[in-house]
Amino acid sequence: MDAGQMKNLRETFRDMTPDEMREASREAEIAEWRESNRFCGRCGAEMKPHDDPGERALVCAKCGYTVYPRISPAVIVLVTKNDNVLLQRNTHYRSVVWSLVAGFVDPGESLEDAIRREVREEASIEVKDIRYFGSQTWPFPSNIMIGFRAEYASGELKPDGEEVVESGWFDREHLPEIPRHGSIARAMLDAWVEESRKDGSADNENRKVSDL
Repeated sequence: MDAGQMKNLRETFRDMTPDEMREASREAEIAEWRESNRFCGRCGAEMKPHDDPGERALVCAKCGYTVYPRISPAVIVLVTKNDNVLLQRNTHYRSVVWSLVAGFVDPGESLEDAIRREVREEASIEVKDIRYFGSQTWPFPSNIMIGFRAEYASGELKPDGEEVVESGWFDREHLPEIPRHGSIARAMLDAWVEESRKDGSADNENRKVSDL
């Protein structure tokens, strides 16, 4: 999949249903895997599809080296401090979009380790109470984004100045431009905003009861 196709897929994600998104992601990742494994990484000979049609694998015609699709895990975390959420602006964003802390999992790391490291590196703070939110296939080119929630623990917020140029705490009523629909980052932020509405509804019900 070339850069143009990748860009088109990103732009159409927000208009897809979850089922369509999963299918498009699968096709994109398989296409990228085949393109990047046309030749053996050990001996350089041409790779061929596995003899078993039910086996999703490529096999070297010369040395027999076999490769399967590989998915690279990345974590993304919504960090809260009281009623505020941590958002940051990265250098690789073309527009002024603020998003969540995210990054790839390093070898030997647990997902929780990766979250703590990424938050520490990008925002200079520590987090606690890490809990799972959900995940999303992210075929750019072959990743899965694993989402978590976490609470601020300690430290003074400070962007790293290289990958992150601005960081800040925002309340629900004053959010900057955030990622568009179709991304797990937006789903996590929408869920966080919705929590306030539910809490507000519960408070209203309690007031109604007490007024009777």
